[in-house]
Amino acid sequence: MILTYFVKPEGRQEFIDTREAANLWNVAMSKYMILEYQQTAQHLAKDLDLKWLLGIMIRANQRTVHYLEVIMEKYQVRSPDRNRLPSHWSGNTESFRDELIGQTNLRFLQEHLENLLRVIFTSITNDGVRAYFVRNLKLTLDNIDLILNYLKLKGWIEIGPFYLNSPAGVTEKITACEAANLWDHVTFRYDNIRKTNRYLTITHDVDFRFIIRKGLDELNRQVVILEKECQKYGISLPKRPAEVVIAPLESDYMCDDQIYRDILQGLQAAAMMHAEASKQCTHHDRIRGIFTNMLLNEIDYYNLFIKYGKQKGWLHAAPMYRSH
Repeated sequence: MILTYFVKPEGRQEFIDTREAANLWNVAMSKYMILEYQQTAQHLAKDLDLKWLLGIMIRANQRTVHYLEVIMEKYQVRSPDRNRLPSHWSGNTESFRDELIGQTNLRFLQEHLENLLRVIFTSITNDGVRAYFVRNLKLTLDNIDLILNYLKLKGWIEIGPFYLNSPAGVTEKITACEAANLWDHVTFRYDNIRKTNRYLTITHDVDFRFIIRKGLDELNRQVVILEKECQKYGISLPKRPAEVVIAPLESDYMCDDQIYRDILQGLQAAAMMHAEASKQCTHHDRIRGIFTNMLLNEIDYYNLFIKYGKQKGWLHAAPMYRSH
């Protein structure tokens, strides 16, 4: 990734800001709740495959909780009360069906994914804390794939209405939701390409202009993938952005730091959009994979973009949690 050449390694970071302290506490709460539910569900589940899947996720979550507690102790952030230990009670568990366990676990993980995105976006001071959240996000995506594949194998995932306008001869079916997400992503990319082309005409910093140009190349690469999917399934496409963009006579009305923060907000919006599409597209694995890969690329780029902005002094400094 070209941005890595513009990011210098930072020294040991001794502080976290107030939002990062709150993020650590909120993620700890979510992790404890997920663990309690998964441990309870593992005891109540009857299907051996489901018990095995839950065991994998429980052990992974216990490791991430341990690392989280180490970070909280390091930065002197009080943790919430931990989850209850599961009890091996006996009784009628027929009302707690495996299908409900699997589906509820999927919803837990999907909501946790969106929570992790929010804390990644607001953790800007300490790169180590943000890196922990990014690792958690990737683990959560893996766990979502595990439980989703299990539910699909069991026939426990409801399929929404199919998109009905695909050309004759296209054997692959996609749902209306998947078609809508493909169209949404194309239009979003077109708007981003238009804005990025305009940014290029008014950016002053040479390095920053080079980074923007490389980002534009990535936008154009991704939109080609999305366009091909829309064409394959007969999804109508909007007008494409203009090929020629003329620089304004005056380029001083917008500073590079403001352009940087505008792009940063665009990266956040794109990542949330990819996550929502990945969450909704449960029928077609390949389409969901496109959105998941875009999400992972966006997060990796966002992480580097934050570091670049800090080096330039273009990020607003957040108030510290502890200043001494």
